Amino acid sequence: MKKVWTIVFLIFGTIVGSGFSSGKEIFVFFSRFGNLSYLYIFIACVLFFFLFYLFLSKGSKVTEKFENLKIINIIMIFISIVFTASMFAGLKSLFSFSGSFIYILLCAGLLLLTLYITLKGMKMLEKFTAFIMPICAFIFLGVLVFLCFQKSTYIMETKSHFGFLYSPLYVALNFSTSTFIVAKAGNELTKKQTFFISLFSSLLLFAFLTFGNVVLRTHPESFYADMPFLYLCQGNKFFFTLSYIVIFIGCLTTLLSLCLTLKESLSNFFKSEVLLLSLSIFLPFLISECGFSYIVSYLYPVSSVMAIFLLLFFISSFQKTNKKIHQEGEYAKDKGGGHN
Repeated sequence: MKKVWTIVFLIFGTIVGSGFSSGKEIFVFFSRFGNLSYLYIFIACVLFFFLFYLFLSKGSKVTEKFENLKIINIIMIFISIVFTASMFAGLKSLFSFSGSFIYILLCAGLLLLTLYITLKGMKMLEKFTAFIMPICAFIFLGVLVFLCFQKSTYIMETKSHFGFLYSPLYVALNFSTSTFIVAKAGNELTKKQTFFISLFSSLLLFAFLTFGNVVLRTHPESFYADMPFLYLCQGNKFFFTLSYIVIFIGCLTTLLSLCLTLKESLSNFFKSEVLLLSLSIFLPFLISECGFSYIVSYLYPVSSVMAIFLLLFFISSFQKTNKKIHQEGEYAKDKGGGHN
């Protein structure tokens, strides 16, 4: 079970970025659609389960696609650069609460940690997330419990029209950046391990999405804050700090998985380790200077369309492969019958 939970927290760490941990994503994709938002969360998590299971069980085929198809690499490179830059921008926003000297030290420390994990690869990322994500989940749970006991008299009208369209969009956006990591983690797993990892990962996401949605639905005054959970904790320094830590860890773990994905995609075009690290870490870091708002407003929409295309491509290729294997099996069976 240790292996199962290691990968569960690895997956959780790639999904829980700044948007999830701050509550902004939960509002945009779910909370603003009223009571039906709970149904939409359930639909999203069912989709997550099937995608986790599919990509964990087909891990070697996914990595093969990365190695052999340039167009897939180019799409993944673009998406990864955009999301990596946004994670850097989100972390910089958190660092901006400090003075300028501390800000520089924190940015330098962030780059060094990212460089170290990226050089060490998947095994180091698994160890890091296995250690940090249970702590993050526990703190996150504490923040949400605290916010549940905070009263609100604010009332806001919400609409559920077309909210169901946002469930697959949410899954596509979040899973597209985790595709390579999930596929890599799926190597050498048994069917039983694959099932339980998919189930536990989906249930963990469902629990936090639902709990977060409860908080946001009962505190609609936070809907238009950049970081709703942080906004709601501003009256309590202790829980404000805890919320800050959760968002920081969420950004960091997602950033690390994105840098690994980006490096792997770029390795099909470049062989120089220095160039790979420069393009997968320092280039997104420089782009992040555009600011989180600019990246989300102008580059996320393009990335969303490309992410959906990427997932549809993989699912389609899996179906074609299975159909081909089935046809070859039927042909072999008929041929064997003919000899008899």
